[in-house]
Amino acid sequence: MKPKRILHTLCRIHSGGVEQRRILLARALASDQYVHALICQEAAGPIPEILCAAGWTIHEIGLAPSMLNFAWHSRAYRIAKSFEPDIVHGAVYEGEALACSIGLRIPHVKVIMEETSDPVQRRWTGNALMRAMCGRADACVGVSPKVTSYLRDRLRIPERKIRLINNAVATAPRPSLDRLNDLRFTFGIEKSDVIIGSVGRIHDDHKRFSDIIQALPKIRAQQPKAKLLIVGDGPDRLMLERLSIELGLNGAVIFAGYQEAPRDFYNLMDVFVLASAYEAFGLVLVEAMLSDVPIVATKVGGIPFVLDHGNAGILIPPFTPSAISDAVLSLLADQETVRSFCSAGIARAQSAFSADRYVNDVAKLYTDLLR
Repeated sequence: MKPKRILHTLCRIHSGGVEQRRILLARALASDQYVHALICQEAAGPIPEILCAAGWTIHEIGLAPSMLNFAWHSRAYRIAKSFEPDIVHGAVYEGEALACSIGLRIPHVKVIMEETSDPVQRRWTGNALMRAMCGRADACVGVSPKVTSYLRDRLRIPERKIRLINNAVATAPRPSLDRLNDLRFTFGIEKSDVIIGSVGRIHDDHKRFSDIIQALPKIRAQQPKAKLLIVGDGPDRLMLERLSIELGLNGAVIFAGYQEAPRDFYNLMDVFVLASAYEAFGLVLVEAMLSDVPIVATKVGGIPFVLDHGNAGILIPPFTPSAISDAVLSLLADQETVRSFCSAGIARAQSAFSADRYVNDVAKLYTDLLR
């Protein structure tokens, strides 16, 4: 049987959840059954090397001056025409736009739109364009029930097109004791420190690291050895560093920066906090679950679904530093509750968000579309 030819269209390849899921596909889908190519605006970091090592071809077409730029879409079309895909699998807004335009110019190709965000800040014009693009799609994938509700209720996409394929995270080996000691030494962490951790790109209007920083003085009033460990980088890091100084938290907030192996850092944490203002899913929550870390997270977007509506972690309102401090302190004072949340979290992650389940769901979608 001739291999299925899958063309992926993304915005960028850096270190996000969409790229991590493409790694799952690259490692699990048999190379004699699938041939993959990928079009993106730009690629950086270690992920492109991983995908290329798995046999994927990556094409960078540059940043688009606008979503409707004809030259930008033409570059993508020429690549697609040469590749001759059976399926174009688009994800993230720009990637979905490319998938739609390729699908319009190659009528026989099957088109997948994968909505990966919780588009609460998308303007009506963006929603209208997304709805129009989904008109060309053969399948519209939501990465959580919250997202499929958006496709169904806000965009009015026909039910027959909508597929729920929950996000997934691969398991990772626990880092060695030497590795953990190296990390502690590098970032000035003592074994007696109480580490509240968070992981993500430092875009504060989204991830709200500032709310965790503002919660830290109250936590330290009861737990003087408490420190905040932020793993990730982004444009708001300097602002957060200044906020830490203003609050007298010199040395109590650790900025680890971008890390190629962020999973190791969860093993330093006593509590994981995700304070997002909006979130379609929150892959970092599953990573924390698999690392046996108790979780405090905001009750927004797809987060309640991931945390099994509070059975696998504490849910709090967004934009509320006091709720963060109260929840963290309650966990630090109650190890029985911590053990209960950790046990439920591991079970939830392994049953609902496994890599095998994700790959099988995507493979079934590909097969169904080409049947």
